[in-house]
Amino acid sequence: MASNQSDLYLGLDLSTQQLKYTVINNDHDIIAEAAVHFDKDLPEFKTTNGAIADGDIVTSPTLMWVKAIDILLQRLSKHSEIKVENIKGISGAGQVQNLQHGSVYWKKDGLKTLASLNPESALENQLKDAFAITQSPIWQDASTTKQCRSLEQLVGGAQSLAEKTGSKGYERFTGNQIAKIYEQNRSAYDTTAAITLVSSFIATVLLGKLAPVDAADGSGMNMMDIHSHKWITSILDHCGGNDLKDKLGPEPVEGGTALGNISSYFVTRYGFSPECVIAPFTGDNSATLVSMNLEPGDCVVSLGTSDTMLMYLPIATPTTESHIMSHPTNPDAYMGMLCYKNGSLTREKIRDMYASGDWTAFNCLLDESPPGLTNGCQRRGFYYYMQEIIPFAKGFHRFEDNKEVEEFSGDKEQVARYNVRAIIESQFMSMKVRTSRMLDTHGKSSDTSQATKLKRILATGGAASNPHLLQVLSNVLNLPVYKKQGMNSASLGGALLAKFAIRRQSGYTNSFEQMMDDEQRDKVAHQLVAEPQTTHTQVYDNMVDDFVRLEQLVVQNT
Repeated sequence: MASNQSDLYLGLDLSTQQLKYTVINNDHDIIAEAAVHFDKDLPEFKTTNGAIADGDIVTSPTLMWVKAIDILLQRLSKHSEIKVENIKGISGAGQVQNLQHGSVYWKKDGLKTLASLNPESALENQLKDAFAITQSPIWQDASTTKQCRSLEQLVGGAQSLAEKTGSKGYERFTGNQIAKIYEQNRSAYDTTAAITLVSSFIATVLLGKLAPVDAADGSGMNMMDIHSHKWITSILDHCGGNDLKDKLGPEPVEGGTALGNISSYFVTRYGFSPECVIAPFTGDNSATLVSMNLEPGDCVVSLGTSDTMLMYLPIATPTTESHIMSHPTNPDAYMGMLCYKNGSLTREKIRDMYASGDWTAFNCLLDESPPGLTNGCQRRGFYYYMQEIIPFAKGFHRFEDNKEVEEFSGDKEQVARYNVRAIIESQFMSMKVRTSRMLDTHGKSSDTSQATKLKRILATGGAASNPHLLQVLSNVLNLPVYKKQGMNSASLGGALLAKFAIRRQSGYTNSFEQMMDDEQRDKVAHQLVAEPQTTHTQVYDNMVDDFVRLEQLVVQNT
C-alpha cells in the first residue's frame, strides 16, 4: 500500500457495463479500485452488457445508475485501505464506451428531492420517481437519423454542422436524442425540468443540485460551439424549443473547475469531508486523454466495447467522419476523435463464429494469415454487427477480387483465417484512412509548426492486452505501439481532474500540464509492445485506395 494518503482524489467512471472508481494520492499512486457490474450486481434491471436494446433504440435504466452509485460508495467507505475523509476532490467520466452522449431527464420534484436527501435511506428509494424518462438513451442508440438530417439542413449541411459543433449529425449525440423526445414524447419533455449528460448527472447527484455540462463533453451534443464553448441558440431552439436552454442550465464549464462541495447526504452516509470538492465530470474519451497525459505526436487507441482513437490537436479541422471536441484541460486546444461502435463485441462475434470462442485459437488464425489477404485472390471484409457510425453501415460484407460474396471460398480453416484477419485489418484500416484526413491541416493554418504528425500509439482498453492485435495495429498505422500498464484510464483521468480542480481553486496552477510537470508525474513509463514491420506496412499503404472504394460500395448497398 502506498504510504502517502494524506490527500486522496477519487475518480468515478460510469461506463456502459459498470461503475468503477479509482483512488489516487498526491504522488498519483493508485490506492484502490473497485467496480459495480450492472448485469452481475444489479440483475433486477435486466440489462445485457449494461443496456436494453429494442432494434435501433438502445437505453439504460437511469435508476440502475443511481443504485450503482450508492453500492460503489458503500464499498469505498468500507475499504480497509481508504480514509474517505481524506478524499479532497471527486471527478470522473460518463461514460466509458462513449456513453458520454447519454442523457438524463429530471423532474422538478426530482431535483427538490435531490436537494434534501435523507442519509438514512438509499438513493434508489428516494430518487425512484425523480426522472421524467426512466430509460436513458445511450451511445448505442441509432434511432434519430431523421433528427440528424433535419439539424444538418438547419445549418446548411453536414460539413457546416461539423464546423460549428465539431461533428456532423450523429444519431447518438444528445441534441438529436433530445429532438426525438421533443417531437415524439412531448408530455415527458414538458415534464422535464433539467436535462443532464450522464457525466453531469453524476456530478449533479454528488452536489445535490444541478451541475453544468463540461465543455469537452458538451462538444458531443451537436449543440455547443466548438470554439467559444457556448450553446448555439438556434440549434437549441430547433432541438427542444425555446425552453431547452433553461433545461440545460448554465453555459458549459471548463475542466478543472470547482463546482462546489459534496452534498451533506454523502458526508453523513459515507464519511466524506464536507470540504470535498466536486469537479465537472467529462466524457470517457476526454478522461482517457487526461490520464495518458499526451505529448505532441501521441495518439491513444482504446480497444473496448467500442473502439476509439484520440489525439491532441492545436487547431481544429472538422470533417464529416470524425469528431473534433474541446480539450478537457486546455480551452484553446482540441481533441480529435474517431469512434466505432463495432469494437470488441464484434471481434468477439467473429471469434465465436470461427475460433470456437477461444482467443488463443483466434490469435493463431490471425498469425497464420498473410497481411492484406492477397494470396490466390484479393480478399477484403467489412464487419458491422451493430449499426456503425463511420461509415454508416451495417452487416457483414466480404469481397473476393472486388466481388461481394456471402462467404470467403476455401476449406473451413482457410475461411476462418480469412475472416479473422479481415475483421482486424478492416477496423485498423478505417483508422488509418480517417486519421490521415483529420490531420490534414491544409488551408487551416499558415503555421506549419502547429501541424500534428503522429509518432506513437498509446494502447488502452480491454483488447489492448492482446499483443497479436497490437502488432497488426502497429503495421497498419506504421507506428510503434506502447502500453501503460495496470490502468483504468477513464477513472484515473477523473481522479487527476479532481486534483487539478483542487490545485486551481487554491491558486497553485491554472495549467494541467504545469501540475504534471511541477510534480514530475508526466514521465510515466510506457512499455513498447509492437513496432512496425516494413514488409507489412507497405502492404497496408498499398491497400488504401481499394479499401476506400470497397467501403463506399458497402455504404451504398447497406
